[in-house]
Amino acid sequence: MAERQTAVKELDVAARAAGAGVGKADSAVADAEAVLEQARQTLDRVTEESHRVELEATEAEGRRRALIERIEAEWHKSLDALLEEATPVDGETEVLREEAERLERELDRMGPVNLLAVEEHAEEQKRLDFLSTQRDDLVAARDSLGQALREIETTAREMFVETFAAIREHFRSVFQTLFDGGDCELRLTDEADPLGSDILIQAAPRGKRIQRIHLLSTGERALVATSLLFAIYLNKPAPFCLLDEVDAPLDDSNVMRFVRLLEEFKSETQFIVITHNPRTMQVADSVYGVTMQEPGVSSIVGVRLGEVQATFA
Repeated sequence: MAERQTAVKELDVAARAAGAGVGKADSAVADAEAVLEQARQTLDRVTEESHRVELEATEAEGRRRALIERIEAEWHKSLDALLEEATPVDGETEVLREEAERLERELDRMGPVNLLAVEEHAEEQKRLDFLSTQRDDLVAARDSLGQALREIETTAREMFVETFAAIREHFRSVFQTLFDGGDCELRLTDEADPLGSDILIQAAPRGKRIQRIHLLSTGERALVATSLLFAIYLNKPAPFCLLDEVDAPLDDSNVMRFVRLLEEFKSETQFIVITHNPRTMQVADSVYGVTMQEPGVSSIVGVRLGEVQATFA
């Protein structure tokens, strides 16, 4: 009994010691489980953070590629080439960032960028160069034409003044021949502008005072006009001269003066005179007329008066 009691006591001590060990083990297990749980939570947080970081990195890489593509599309160069050509900018990062943000806001206010602006500018510049060239050519042509017009006007003015002076002298000579004297005047109303000036014709037949041509009688006006016609003709003679009913308003005495004038000039010029005046026909070398020998049938008849006179002689 004593041995057994001793054994029981030993077993009780051992049991209490084992219970204490089990308690310690349970406490250690609990501590380990708490540490493990904390480690799991930490791992979950790290995993979640790692996933978030990977997503942000992916998004950042996508934005980076988009920015690179946009920059290369706008500048038509690779990013490496642009970075090589880029000029370093001095300044603090915050200041530069604020400046960049300000510029970005201004760009936003300006609206979307026209990606074809460079091509359109090149086309418009090309068109501007073409129009500028055309304008310069037109200006040069205008200046050249202006110079030519000035030269022509100067030459025409000189020729007109010279010709007008010669015609005025011839006019006075022929007038005095037709009127057996008298005086006449041919002048410009505005000598400063001979090409645009009116021409004033004044005449004074013998025994009359000088006056404008419209104040003369019909016959006198016809003779003055004939004088001017022959004055122009004398300045530049021609081999042929056609006169149509010039002697119609003249009386017999004035017709004889007109005939003497034709006689004076016919050695150098062949005159073709349309007339109904017999006195004018008398001095003609040849006469042509229209006759109707049969009813409704017209024919042209020509007579060389010089040959007829020779025949009768």
